[in-house]
Amino acid sequence: MKRVMGGLLWLIATILMSACTLNWSMWLPTPQTTTLVALRGDAQRGQDIFQNGLGEAPPCSSCHALTSGGFSLGPTMQGISQRAGSRIEGMDAEAYLRQSILEPEAFIVQGYRSLMFPSYARHFDEQDILDLIAYLETL
Repeated sequence: MKRVMGGLLWLIATILMSACTLNWSMWLPTPQTTTLVALRGDAQRGQDIFQNGLGEAPPCSSCHALTSGGFSLGPTMQGISQRAGSRIEGMDAEAYLRQSILEPEAFIVQGYRSLMFPSYARHFDEQDILDLIAYLETL
């Protein structure tokens, strides 16, 4: 019996000693690195969305002219980034344009009625909005 107990103690000691030298990291989960990518707007694609629409969303050009002087159901887009940046105190042009696209009744320009397609938020993803804003900022 002493011999069995001695052998068992030797086995336990050997396992414990070898456990100290094991590379435990091979059994531990490795941390996943997450890369955050800042989305940027593509003005060329934004122009296509403005002129042709996207999916079931109508084109912006059906109501907004690019230049002043003609009939337009909505405000002209010429110089929109400068105007958008000064319309609401504390709101920059990008934030103003974003909210105007996603919540068209948030800001109604004097002299115009609320006729804008109300559902762009359901049809545009974040990249679509960034692309459209990038294009509008070039005007």
